[in-house]
Amino acid sequence: MARQLRWVAAEGRLPTVFGRPCPTYATAARWFRGRGPKDVQLRNSLRGLCTVAASVAVATSANAFVWTPDRYAPDVFTTAGSNITLGLRASGFQANRNASFSSSFYNYQGMATSTGFAGAETGSSVSIEMYVDDSWSNGTRAGFWTTMGNGNLTFPIIEYTKGTSTGGTVGASEFTGFRWWQSGIGWTQTNLSVATNAWYKMTIGLTASLVTFEITDAATSTSIFSATVGNLGAERIDNVILNGHNQGIAGEYDIQYRNLEVNAIPAPGALALLGVGGLLGGRRRR
Repeated sequence: MARQLRWVAAEGRLPTVFGRPCPTYATAARWFRGRGPKDVQLRNSLRGLCTVAASVAVATSANAFVWTPDRYAPDVFTTAGSNITLGLRASGFQANRNASFSSSFYNYQGMATSTGFAGAETGSSVSIEMYVDDSWSNGTRAGFWTTMGNGNLTFPIIEYTKGTSTGGTVGASEFTGFRWWQSGIGWTQTNLSVATNAWYKMTIGLTASLVTFEITDAATSTSIFSATVGNLGAERIDNVILNGHNQGIAGEYDIQYRNLEVNAIPAPGALALLGVGGLLGGRRRR
């Protein structure tokens, strides 16, 4: 099974291969002290993996991602290390926006960044932790969106709502909790009862046929929800979007995020030598 390359939007963390930081050439040479053909192949394979990791690890902190407005720019968007704050203010309320942006479409206000994937990347995933704040008022919607495509865009989403119906209005059938969205299906509510003033990790993944959704208690690393749906032909995760809803009924509020992660499967050629991870560990112990 292909092992994942992983990079994290957190300061001081480098691309890793098989759970270890990518080495310099000299470090790799020390790991493989032999001079036989197999040692050379293993060392070159490891260096190839790390080259892949380095080429996609364009950000070492949330500051380094290139963020652009999605639909309508939130009034507050700040990054500090691996932490992100998205803030919604009265100037962005539906009643206060100028006529060009007065439709409900612009109630969702957020910032987007590209994953950097260019070709087919089934087997990849993206995740982020979000703080569910007890101070949020009815009408709050705080979410983690993605766009996936192969020419036809789909929009898998995980969102926390407070006092919001599946249809999106405050009123009858109000719902508080996590829900998820896939194009062609719409919103599906979870039956989770989650504590507030707590961090939750939201993960959206793509396989050859499915979109996967998972929610994890960040404090315990315990998975508390998962679901899968058809991927509608998607071949890659194009963008990550952090979004809040600013119709006005929830008042002003902030959404706290941290630890944005993008996970990709390396190209088959980089993993031509099976068992590199185990052999690496074995040679380092000798």
